[in-house]
Amino acid sequence: MALYVVSDLHLGESSLVSMFRDEDQGHRLAELCAHVASEPESELVLLGDILDVTAACPPRKGLTQFGVLLDVPIEDKPPPPLPAILRGIRENNPIAFDALEALSKQARVTLVPGNHDRQLAEPGGREALDAAGLPEVPIEPMAVRRVLDKWVVLQHGHLWDPSNATPTGGGETMTAVIHHALVPFLRHLAPRTNVHIDPGRLVALRPEERVIPVLERWLKPGTFNRLIEALLGILVENGALARPLAWVTTPSLLRWRLKDDDDLWERAGASALAVLEGAKSLPGKPPPPDVLVLGHTHVMDWAVQEGRPGAQRLYVNLGTWSARATDAAGPMDASMPLLRIEADRRQLRVELFEYSSRWRTLQRFEVIR
Repeated sequence: MALYVVSDLHLGESSLVSMFRDEDQGHRLAELCAHVASEPESELVLLGDILDVTAACPPRKGLTQFGVLLDVPIEDKPPPPLPAILRGIRENNPIAFDALEALSKQARVTLVPGNHDRQLAEPGGREALDAAGLPEVPIEPMAVRRVLDKWVVLQHGHLWDPSNATPTGGGETMTAVIHHALVPFLRHLAPRTNVHIDPGRLVALRPEERVIPVLERWLKPGTFNRLIEALLGILVENGALARPLAWVTTPSLLRWRLKDDDDLWERAGASALAVLEGAKSLPGKPPPPDVLVLGHTHVMDWAVQEGRPGAQRLYVNLGTWSARATDAAGPMDASMPLLRIEADRRQLRVELFEYSSRWRTLQRFEVIR
């Protein structure tokens, strides 16, 4: 028996920037599903942001004015119904969805919603997932499993992030603005001599403060300044930025704000270790974990907390399967982190793999019962 965990796949609709490529990651996910199916009593946990529902929803308002300011043919529109979004995601990712559907009929597959697919935990979410072909996949706010005498707690991790803990925190608005305003603007631009613009890189950039210098590299100075003005306007319209702050915000201040958001992975790690030490509680109040697994930050992390003699606890952040970039022009990183938790009668073993490199081990943790 083994527990397999992946996070932040970001399967999306065809009209969106692709963070998950079904012809690539989809085949690897299908291979993983086949492997899990071959192991009796094993389980696959999908630890949040598996489906990019929020990216399919435009900002509540401000798109029309954004388009007018930048001469882009976009306008305000209502969000699609959740079943339609899920159908669109399935149609764009048939390999991944078919594999998950097949596995769910043979083994346990559990979905823990994150901030990008929070709608699945809300009224209508169960029915929409059923209609998308995954009626056998239970939806749990967190996954808590007893392995030997140890508690394993798996949460997405966004509840520790003020920008994404609620739909009104600002993170969801930024996602909508990037997909429905910034990317269409970049796609509409006439080609610039000797500069290749890849709009999809915006959603892949880590650290996120690099969005501003990347746009500065791509755009002519006048165009860049107009974009910043329009961007501030749509953020204000949707409550993601206070109007007085927008009056004094510059690209440098935007970069600073984004950098503060990107320090999240460090704050998440510090909070997780405090939980393992017993100094802090987890959202939802599960049992004190011996192994705590999070996603959300898109940054892999691994830390062992030393307790009393002979006692060790583990914190893991799974990172993401979506492509990542750190600059304006270099190649994308497309690693596929996979966690496996298993035990025999005496020992708990946790192993983090780089799945795109055929099960290359990145980290290993073993503790005696």
